[in-house]
Amino acid sequence: MSDVAIQIRCQRCGTQMDMRDPGPGMPWTPDQFWVCNNCGRHFWTTYPPPAPKAKPAPEPGPAAS
Repeated sequence: MSDVAIQIRCQRCGTQMDMRDPGPGMPWTPDQFWVCNNCGRHFWTTYPPPAPKAKPAPEPGPAAS
């Protein structure tokens, strides 16, 4: 399975499904193809791209007196 935060279980057999898109090095597309390796069920989903990770807040500078 691709390294994404979205995980889906098959509604037919309950097995974790594999996302077959995007491929390695390919950009995230809004339509994703999911396949169950256990029973063969497959379907398309339309999820938005993952949100970028938040940058840590800058440390405050010295207090002015």
